[in-house]
Amino acid sequence: MNRITKKLFLYFTIVAVFISATVFVGFYGIFRYYSLQHHEMELQTRAETIEERLEAYINNCTQNQELSAYLKVLDDISLADAYFVGRNKEFFTCTCSCGTTVAVDKKPTAEVETFADEIFLSAEYMQKEVADGKSTKIYVGFPLVEAGSVNAVVVIVDTFDFDQRSFLYAVGILFVCLLVALIAATFISSYLAKKFMIPIQKIAGTTKELANGNYHAKTDVQDNTEIGVLARETDILADRLASVEQMQKDYITSISHELRTPVTVIRSSVEALHDGIVPEEKIAEYHKQMLSETISLQRLVNDMLELSRLENEEFKLQKEKIDLLQVLEDAVRSVRLMAKAKEIDVHYEGRAEEWLVEGDFGRLKQMFITVLDNAVKYSEQGKRIWISAKNKAGSYYVTIEDEGCGISKEEQQHIFDKFYQADTSRKSEGNGLGLALVKKVIQRIGGEISVESEVGKGSTFTVRLMRSV
Repeated sequence: MNRITKKLFLYFTIVAVFISATVFVGFYGIFRYYSLQHHEMELQTRAETIEERLEAYINNCTQNQELSAYLKVLDDISLADAYFVGRNKEFFTCTCSCGTTVAVDKKPTAEVETFADEIFLSAEYMQKEVADGKSTKIYVGFPLVEAGSVNAVVVIVDTFDFDQRSFLYAVGILFVCLLVALIAATFISSYLAKKFMIPIQKIAGTTKELANGNYHAKTDVQDNTEIGVLARETDILADRLASVEQMQKDYITSISHELRTPVTVIRSSVEALHDGIVPEEKIAEYHKQMLSETISLQRLVNDMLELSRLENEEFKLQKEKIDLLQVLEDAVRSVRLMAKAKEIDVHYEGRAEEWLVEGDFGRLKQMFITVLDNAVKYSEQGKRIWISAKNKAGSYYVTIEDEGCGISKEEQQHIFDKFYQADTSRKSEGNGLGLALVKKVIQRIGGEISVESEVGKGSTFTVRLMRSV
């Protein structure tokens, strides 16, 4: 039994004991309450019967002997102590309509007299309880009406003692039932705990496989609870890690290719120059080629270092208030030369305003240049690029729309990933780090970038930056 199963079993035991104690206390209270209530109802029934019989005797002169005999055995009939209290608290004397007198000389207690006074005042049946240690005294009383007036009160006093034997018998039955239920629940809880642990163990096993580098491991857990959600999230994580691993491999392959090509060209050129086999008129061309390849290498290394710095949270950008429109105009000016070579019209109307944002001028400019450069790169000759800027709801929105080849829905989810490489069938001179750098710059200055695109119709990139106060 593992630790979680032990804890679940312990928690169940605590809950079971608590429930058992609650049931016992509740049972004791209910049992005592209903036992007392039943006793009171029974005593009330006896009192009502005695009242009817006494009034019948008093109002019927022919039954005076039966009345006298009835009064003598009243304690036995009521199964309790019966008292007669006259209006002036003297011994009760009953005179029937025929003149016959019947006396009762049983002296009532002070408590009985006090209770009788209350009945004389109300002229109605009354009942009360007086707790006395382990027992409870029950007083019931009713007025005796003679010739339309209350001349006496009959009080019956009974003592209710909790039936300990009956209670213990009932508790014994309850204990056996609880014990059987507890044993059955123990087996059920053990089974459920093990069943509960199965998906957790699968998730733990999958997590261990992921930690060991097996990103194709899956939990295969089908559950609609929070555990099922955790399992699905673990499987999603496994897919993402597998994707990242593949992108890393593709990225390394791409970077290796990017590095190998210029290095090979530079080495070949240097060797040719060193061996003196390059004609005099070709030397300048070789130098130009070596310079171009060196610049490509430098750009690749710089992009990798820049991305590494931006991903480091401890690296602080030097933010200052800059004019967003000025940054945008500089970026458009830099890209127009390349666009002109492809006869692509870059349409942007500047504004005579100042839009202040917090950021780094150079990085923000390079970000716009990267997006614009991609727009030119993936657009056919003679197409157009529209650039617009809007001030809305405390934010600045810059939109760059092109008529290029477009990006598929699947690629749109990954184009900003640093290890993702888009469709290689499209010719590109980049190194695959441009858009990753763009997104990271935007995030570090507190903005957002999004893309909408349709294959064959073009793409629209939207950058949102917060307005500086």
